[in-house]
Amino acid sequence: MMRHALAPWFVVASLAGALLPAAAAADPPRRQAASAYRGNVDRWHNPAQVPRPRFTDDGRLVLRVFSVNGLGSAEVTPATAEGGFDEAACAEVSRVLGDSHARATGAIDRRLIEVLYAIARRFRAGQVTVISGYRAQRQPSNHRLGRAVDILVPGVADSEVAAYARTLGFLGVGYYPLGGFTHIDVRTRSYYWVDRSSPGSPARSRRSRRRGRSRAFAEVHGDQARRADEEARARGVFPFGGTRGASAPSNGTAAASGVAEAAAGGDGAD
Repeated sequence: MMRHALAPWFVVASLAGALLPAAAAADPPRRQAASAYRGNVDRWHNPAQVPRPRFTDDGRLVLRVFSVNGLGSAEVTPATAEGGFDEAACAEVSRVLGDSHARATGAIDRRLIEVLYAIARRFRAGQVTVISGYRAQRQPSNHRLGRAVDILVPGVADSEVAAYARTLGFLGVGYYPLGGFTHIDVRTRSYYWVDRSSPGSPARSRRSRRRGRSRAFAEVHGDQARRADEEARARGVFPFGGTRGASAPSNGTAAASGVAEAAAGGDGAD
């Protein structure tokens, strides 16, 4: 998930104790990078670092979205206390959720923005902090389609954010305890997972984990995923809410390259 170039963390239990100091001495950059990232995660989660929640006179929470990647913040006001964002608000959120490395932006799915608002409202959050949003990458993914974000809510445990998101239906929800964030994407069939790998693991390693080659990645709460979709369908919720373009059909189907796989779970945990 993360774009930081951190190598995996290894534990070599079979090495003799005499070899461990040498291995540690040969690896200070990796340990320093991991420590620096952990410090950033702690800072991002600190509620004292963000504004207090702001409401309109009639009780609507103002959604504040902040990018850790230097793209600033956006504050958008929903049409009602339950949500609803116009084109201008969606464009502003899309700007903040752009790809800072490629200096590119892409339209963020309107329903995904509504999900961010629902999370902020649930926790009365002054800010939703975005670690990764749109990605201008070649390989197919929900991030590339503007349908995925990696987020945290300052002052709220990532596990609580994930637990609430799992109730909303038609979502991919990934909890990353070591990464310090929750992945959320909109899709036609919910799929939930926990990934205990280190930040910065290559995509190839993540795919291997999904094929059962590692215990770091695990699907969770399969029955809850099915129930959440049933309940969302009964409420009239549609999986997608406004992304347009050849690679992002607006009819609620998963016909785009890579999206059908994402909707079914499998390799679609990005």
